[in-house]
Amino acid sequence: MTFPHEKLIGKTQTYLPANSNDVIGKLLLQAGKLKQSDVPKVLALQTDESLRFGEAAMRLGLVTEEDISRALASQFDYTYLLPGEGGFSDELVSAYFPYTQPAEKLRILRNQLISRWFGCGQKNLSVLGANAGVGTSYVAANLAVSFSQLGQRTLLVDANMHAPRQHKIFRLENHVGLSNVLAGRADLSAIVPVEALVGLSILPSGTLVPNPAEIIGRSSTRKLMELLGQNFDVVLFDTPPFNDHAEVASLAVMTGGSLLVANRHKTRYEDVKNIRDALHGTGAQIVGSLLNRD
Repeated sequence: MTFPHEKLIGKTQTYLPANSNDVIGKLLLQAGKLKQSDVPKVLALQTDESLRFGEAAMRLGLVTEEDISRALASQFDYTYLLPGEGGFSDELVSAYFPYTQPAEKLRILRNQLISRWFGCGQKNLSVLGANAGVGTSYVAANLAVSFSQLGQRTLLVDANMHAPRQHKIFRLENHVGLSNVLAGRADLSAIVPVEALVGLSILPSGTLVPNPAEIIGRSSTRKLMELLGQNFDVVLFDTPPFNDHAEVASLAVMTGGSLLVANRHKTRYEDVKNIRDALHGTGAQIVGSLLNRD
């Protein structure tokens, strides 16, 4: 059987139409979801019933909807993971559950931050929460994934030297990180690329020091931010609770912009007011806010 506008793939005798279905077919073959012997059957059904290649393959029971979604994601350079893949925490909804409402809301937030902050030439942003348990680390981690999915070179810095979480979320060692770099005991090789999520890197908190406020307050922090801005498009700082630790205000001032995370069950009006009052007149901007309903 022959087909109009047919195109030979490699040195085999398998043909695919020379259109977008060609790409999907090749991706499914490369991923091992289809065999070469399956392709003629898929093409025959595609022609008979005027289906897309992926639809025909699904109709024949050769691939699943998830297989097609993965192929489409690969075609458009959109990286996401199957549950359990990569071994990260399932808190990473942007990576594991990209087609859910939480992930969509994070993409909306990402796009707003681009228009209000990163699209204006800024590189650094602090993610703030008034108190513990409001979801600051969750938001920072998922935003970082979301920015990397957009093709941005993204760095997530765990600046919480009291109760760091990013190394737990991404299943990393935390022997060397931000504190060691700022103390001059490590260099930027402490940054860990996340191979499973293209474009994303993590700088863990590093050694838990007795004086985080003094470590963060050093001039080396500004120098580090400038250096990171030369190597990354987006640098997000996950911070400890603002109202409990002095260094968070310093980070907000140094980055210039902050995203405020609140929780409807744990954040009071007075908590947010304290942040506003503390940053008033410092030049630090609250670029946006997010209400976490969980």
